[in-house]
Amino acid sequence: MAYLRKLPSGKWQATVRTPAGDRDTETFTLKDQARDWAAGREAQFRRGVHRDPRAGKIKFREWHDRWWDARIAEPHTLRGDASAMRNHVMPYWADWEMRTIGRLDVQTWVRKLMLEKKGSSAIRRSYNLLHSLMQAAVDEDLIPVTPCRRIDLPPVVVKPPEWFTLNQAQAILDGLSRPWQTMALLGFYTGLRWGELSGLHGKRIDWRRSRLFVVEVNTKSGIKEYPKTAKSRREVPLPDHVLDALARHMHGRDRDGVVFTTVTKGRAGRLLDDGNWRRQTWWPAVRAACYLEAGGRRRAVPEYPPHSMRHTCASWLVQKGVSLYEVQHLLGHESYQTTQRYAHLAPDAHEAVLGAWTRLESQLIVPTGASRALAGAQ
Repeated sequence: MAYLRKLPSGKWQATVRTPAGDRDTETFTLKDQARDWAAGREAQFRRGVHRDPRAGKIKFREWHDRWWDARIAEPHTLRGDASAMRNHVMPYWADWEMRTIGRLDVQTWVRKLMLEKKGSSAIRRSYNLLHSLMQAAVDEDLIPVTPCRRIDLPPVVVKPPEWFTLNQAQAILDGLSRPWQTMALLGFYTGLRWGELSGLHGKRIDWRRSRLFVVEVNTKSGIKEYPKTAKSRREVPLPDHVLDALARHMHGRDRDGVVFTTVTKGRAGRLLDDGNWRRQTWWPAVRAACYLEAGGRRRAVPEYPPHSMRHTCASWLVQKGVSLYEVQHLLGHESYQTTQRYAHLAPDAHEAVLGAWTRLESQLIVPTGASRALAGAQ
């Protein structure tokens, strides 16, 4: 049984008995830290695991360097993680000893980031990195338990999907030159991510069955032979007019190579760069595009990014009654919750609610005075 006592200095000392009958003692700033350490040591003794009590004295910075060098992740993921580590994690934790970091310390750090108005996504990414680093320290027996548990994180506000109407999409297509018209058309009718569009190879198009297979993806590090997640590798049906546009685009081109590349004097060139394509192709077309509303009024197209072609595809399909399950597989979403953002667009989304009001029509409350009479006339 662990023994905890508060020292005259205000710190807490934890003592546990080893299997050999010796006393194992550590001192901590907080009582929670002492209790967690004692619980972890006793759990290790029950499992027959013995840890060097000096291991947890390693500084956070030193353990980070060892952990980081052993990580396996995509280059673009490492770049984003390195930024989060540099800006949000290391400035706070670098000089801490690993053994002294407690759950409340982690919660205090998260609170500090929130007070500094850091974005929810940035805080969650930074916390997830800290969680992984601490769990690795547990696995290596540097610390008995991870302090990253039961931590309250700021909620991530999910924006509703931004999508174009048919008239808006047509206005954008009209402002694009021929190769980019075909690329945007494919985006609107397949929901491919931009990296999947710009990484599509001709050999992945099944002309006979009107299908394409998402296998390669274009990244900042070049073409990858596997997409974002396991579910991203998928088969996508092609409408006839999109297949015809692809056939015209690829006439005289390498039928197996990358479908969309930079164009120099009419010849295919390098892989597309996301930033350059947005700046030179997408934004000029969107900002110049106008469409006619139902009443004949001329309106500018909303300035949505290229990823909105993917949202547009999903939105159109859901509005036409395609199930969210089918849309999930078409888009290659790993989680069904991601696809549920489009549920409110389904034709029968509020059918049950409206049906209930219809059945309760005789009991509806109505406004008073003249408004009541108007309601009755309706």
